[in-house]
Amino acid sequence: MREVSVLRRGVMGLGLALCAAMPARGEPVDILLCLAADVSESVTASEYDLQKEGHASAIEDPDVVDLIASGPHGRIAVLYVEWADQEQQHEGIDWQVVGDLPSARDVAQKIRTAATPPWIGRKVRNTSISEVVQYCLRRFATAPAVSRRRVIDISSDGTNNVGARIDHVRDLAVSQGVVINALAIEDSLSPFPDGTHTRPIGGLVSYFEANVVGGPGAFVEVAKGYASFGDMIRKKFILELAELQEGRTWVRPPL
Repeated sequence: MREVSVLRRGVMGLGLALCAAMPARGEPVDILLCLAADVSESVTASEYDLQKEGHASAIEDPDVVDLIASGPHGRIAVLYVEWADQEQQHEGIDWQVVGDLPSARDVAQKIRTAATPPWIGRKVRNTSISEVVQYCLRRFATAPAVSRRRVIDISSDGTNNVGARIDHVRDLAVSQGVVINALAIEDSLSPFPDGTHTRPIGGLVSYFEANVVGGPGAFVEVAKGYASFGDMIRKKFILELAELQEGRTWVRPPL
């Protein structure tokens, strides 16, 4: 009986821990934030690790956590998705609430230890930004928390080259009140240096501005290679969270 009691307490403790991490049904948060990281063939194994660590480090950064805690509700809900082509979206972590440093560190650790997508190591040349945007829209619709502000954070080193037209899907998202921001990763070491996929005419930033980002205050941030990814995703989080502060006038950051 003692063993059963100990087991029961252990199961109850696990249940409480899971409940603390998952947002309650209908719980108000300041942002529903879908982090969408490109892990198609143009992203090497080391770059994949840098993206995961960059997102994890940014979410637990003290300045980021302070901004989250200072919002009207003092918490946000985060979903982390890795993606490649039309059929490949991998949910690294389900919706999690971040409202203080312990919860931020917990989510950061979940990102770091998330299972690797099953297609990593295969040749996946296609990149479907449009499909991952639609995936995030579906996940917003089933999110257990609620927010007036829903944001999709796209990070990618290439253009949309398969699936629906990204500008059409972007317009659909904006019509639903969703904001899409982007981090363009300009990588001189890309395995496709001579193609228009990673180096479109006019540049990747201009492509993202014209086709991907949308909604009030939407912007493109730039990482000059994957080594600077962590610093730039942190900056991007700060820009997105700063507008939650009451009385602050949000200004679109210069490129």
